[in-house]
Amino acid sequence: MNMRKNFLRIFVLVFLFSSPLFLMSYDDTKDFETAKNLDIFYSLFSEISNSYVDELAPGDLMSRTINEMLKTLDPYTNYIPESDVERYTIMSKGEYGGIGASVTKRDNALMITDIQKNSPAQAAGIILGDRIVEIDGHSIINTPYDEAIQLLQGQMGTTMKLGIIRNGERKNFSIERKNIKINSVPYYGMLTPEIGYIKLNEFSQLCSVDMLKACKKLIGDDKAKGLVLDLRGNPGGLLIEAINIVNIFIPAGERIVFTKGQNKSENSKFSTQNEPFAPDIPLVVLVNDRSASAAEIVSGALQDLDRAVVIGNQTFGKGLVQTRKELAHNSLLKITTSKYYIPSGRCIQKLDYTHRDAEGNPTIVPDSLQKTFYTRNHRPVKDGGGIIPDVTISKDSSSALLQDLLSEFVIFDFINTQYSQADTTSIKPETYVFTDEDYQKFITFCERTGYTFHSESEKLLASFAKAADKEHLDISSQVSVLQKNIDKQQADLFQNDKAQISKEIESLVIRNLYTEEGQCKYLTRNDKLISEAKKYLTDSKLYNSVLKGK
Repeated sequence: MNMRKNFLRIFVLVFLFSSPLFLMSYDDTKDFETAKNLDIFYSLFSEISNSYVDELAPGDLMSRTINEMLKTLDPYTNYIPESDVERYTIMSKGEYGGIGASVTKRDNALMITDIQKNSPAQAAGIILGDRIVEIDGHSIINTPYDEAIQLLQGQMGTTMKLGIIRNGERKNFSIERKNIKINSVPYYGMLTPEIGYIKLNEFSQLCSVDMLKACKKLIGDDKAKGLVLDLRGNPGGLLIEAINIVNIFIPAGERIVFTKGQNKSENSKFSTQNEPFAPDIPLVVLVNDRSASAAEIVSGALQDLDRAVVIGNQTFGKGLVQTRKELAHNSLLKITTSKYYIPSGRCIQKLDYTHRDAEGNPTIVPDSLQKTFYTRNHRPVKDGGGIIPDVTISKDSSSALLQDLLSEFVIFDFINTQYSQADTTSIKPETYVFTDEDYQKFITFCERTGYTFHSESEKLLASFAKAADKEHLDISSQVSVLQKNIDKQQADLFQNDKAQISKEIESLVIRNLYTEEGQCKYLTRNDKLISEAKKYLTDSKLYNSVLKGK
């Protein structure tokens, strides 16, 4: 055993000290500390692996060690073992071999929640609500969600056999995996005879090509005189695609992003390279608190260069740059190496993961310590908190009842039982309205299926009553009064939240019948941010008053 341990120790130390890191001079204190602590770590890991009372799997122990270490950094620095590399590569490219269906975990199976237009799933006859219980002969009941998802994806051209439960009946499908391209621009069209609209979902590979195609159609063919770019809910993606999209509206030679990190080799500058397609068209960009990363670069750069009016809510605030590093044994490290800075010089990162509070949570730079920067026209903008819109519109929050109806799949089940593709003859995205009669049918459906809403207040009251009973406190009369008060107010929720619930059902009915493209078209009808955007694009004086600065 000692000979084996010494051999391993010598092998690892020779490997470590022969790597480029350890060819550096030990005069550098940091290098010495790194080498010293790696030596300590090897000794610790070796002793635990060989001497712990129970048999341990070194690979599992190392994975847990790595993941716990990375938790002390930021959530974007991740270790990707060999088994996950293919999936990571697929997702970063925006293409994968699959069936074109979205799923969620329900009742220990995978339920189909969305089907892409013209996808293998649609061609095979898969419908919303189908529950996948078996993949290629392997039961996935109680299988962790991530593992089950990986079974659905694979090499293009391979055939996958699915066991599905539909309305209590078992059905079997054989579906060929195909190249599924994530549609970065699910919809574009004219809002008015003079204003075009583009919805951009994410910054996947070549999304700038789709974006330019939409611009050429709206501006070149449809003669749009103003444009709305909708980045709400866009989580970001590839930096180069963000630069290319800004380049559609900004001339060549403009610095859009620069990055700075601890290692100077990670410092870079990114500028526009081509002549813009639409350098002068009035432009409004819509953002919200789920617009992040590349979406913040686009909206922030266009704001800094006074090229667009930004409307909506303050963005997420992700200004960290990740780099892919190859590791031994075909594994990868996705590591944060630098921060993004946009044209005014500000960084959009909100959370500070290096300096944490007493509970270990990342800190936020207080407003009083945020620095002021200036746009090209000398308009003041702040750093340290995402992109603050030029025009802020209050955010609508979902009611507790609506959130529960969605999380319990009540609305999903109602739509699946009440609507089918035959309804496309009478229901159109441009005109559909969920009527009072329809809403009463929904309430009847909730009653028939036994749905009961239990608010957080009700759950807390029950927990409080149980704790009091344990401590032999007689508060039953007070609890009873509170429960009756809660019941009385909850009885009115279906009517109080009627408008919000009806609008959500409308939107999901359209998505069910017309996929995401139809839903985007529907959502442009009654959207207060789009209404505000149209106001600025039809009033040049109002539009210019925002951008002119001092």
